[in-house]
Amino acid sequence: MAYMDEEEMENTQKKRTKKIKILIIVLIVILLISSMGMIGLIMYRAYNPTQITSYIDGVLVQGLDTILDFQTDENGNTEIYVPIREFANYLSNSSAEIKYETYKGDYNPKTEEDSKCHVIRDGYEVAIFTEKSKTIYKLDLQSQSENYEECYIDKDVFKSNDQLYTSIDGIEKGFNLYFQYDDAKKTIKIYTLDYLIQTHSTKLQNNPTSNYGLLTLSSENYSDAKSIFDNLLIIQSESGKYGIISAEDYSKYILEPQYDNIEFINTSSTFLVESNGKVGIFSEDGKRIIDLIYDEISSMGKDSNLYKVTTNDMCGILDGKGNMILYPEYEEIGIDVSPYSYNGVKNGYILLNKIIPIKQNELWGFCDTKGKMISDGFKYTTIGCSNISKANNKYELLEIPDCDVVVIGDEYDKYSFMDSSGKDTMLPFVFDEMYMKNTTGQISYCMKYNDKEYDAVKNLINVKEK
Repeated sequence: MAYMDEEEMENTQKKRTKKIKILIIVLIVILLISSMGMIGLIMYRAYNPTQITSYIDGVLVQGLDTILDFQTDENGNTEIYVPIREFANYLSNSSAEIKYETYKGDYNPKTEEDSKCHVIRDGYEVAIFTEKSKTIYKLDLQSQSENYEECYIDKDVFKSNDQLYTSIDGIEKGFNLYFQYDDAKKTIKIYTLDYLIQTHSTKLQNNPTSNYGLLTLSSENYSDAKSIFDNLLIIQSESGKYGIISAEDYSKYILEPQYDNIEFINTSSTFLVESNGKVGIFSEDGKRIIDLIYDEISSMGKDSNLYKVTTNDMCGILDGKGNMILYPEYEEIGIDVSPYSYNGVKNGYILLNKIIPIKQNELWGFCDTKGKMISDGFKYTTIGCSNISKANNKYELLEIPDCDVVVIGDEYDKYSFMDSSGKDTMLPFVFDEMYMKNTTGQISYCMKYNDKEYDAVKNLINVKEK
């Protein structure tokens, strides 16, 4: 009986041991399955993240995605829109080096329009955004030029929740940066121009060339460094001469370093090249567009594809292929538009987007963008009326775009209008002043004769209807 009890006990122990082994195996299997599930989940989330991770110049930042507006287009693609002023503040708070100031309204003169805002990087440039516009106006503060650069973007600036928004293209061009969004990986990567300058400068220091020694990035002027966005670098050799290389292959020379200076013209993605005191224009692939025979060359605006050239103190115009539009025989081309900033004029070379002021023998005339004279010779002493009696709501007047006219003045200091076809007989030269008025936010255009004020637009409409 005792023997049977021992055998039964041994069998019971074996069964218990077997159950424990089975239980351990089951637990191991469960743990393996759970681990595989966790690994699978981690891998799934890695390749299909639900939260957005953001980096600025390679540094992880928090909260960027919370200020952005993510939308889905008709094809199911993600589109991102950015609140301009909030983004400027975010960049300033995220960087110790880059600081922005941002205000509503225009930059100069200062206004309080909700339909505009401007972003200032002190000492570098100003970018002006306007609601319902695809044009960003930028002013180079380093050059202290009064002429604005025009940047065209893919979509209109728009207002939402009392803020102005722009597209990624608008942010890139307005703030001089790369903005990359990977929808699959849910990552945003922003690279500022400052970071790109530093990155290329460091790489160049570690890549001496056999022909020209150590190359350094020419980055004294912020605007010249923007050639980086065209994958080109303006460099300086050990001899002090300037050239252009590929940003992707430092051994590839667009222009070899043999020039006294090179500047980037962002409006046309071309280069102003200087040698022996003369300047010319080269394309981004190194082809000479304008020979190095001029004393000065200035872009006349992105839309125009024209250049003002100066030689022996006389001015002319060349087109973007180097063809002569006007021979350099004029005292001046274009006017200073700084007194007319409230009039909204940003380009003094081409008024009404059609006509070019040219000066000869101290008198002004006009030609079109093909160089054809449209005015009846040179007979105007002034263009625009800036000599007006001071009042809180009065501003200098240069043009009325809706009426297709510019203000012109004669030798007797009297004013009238000329349209873009050259017609200046619409109204007589009898007016003492031409100006804009802002009355409770409403803009009007006025003329003064014998201390009596007249509505300019109404009179112009009446003349055209007769």
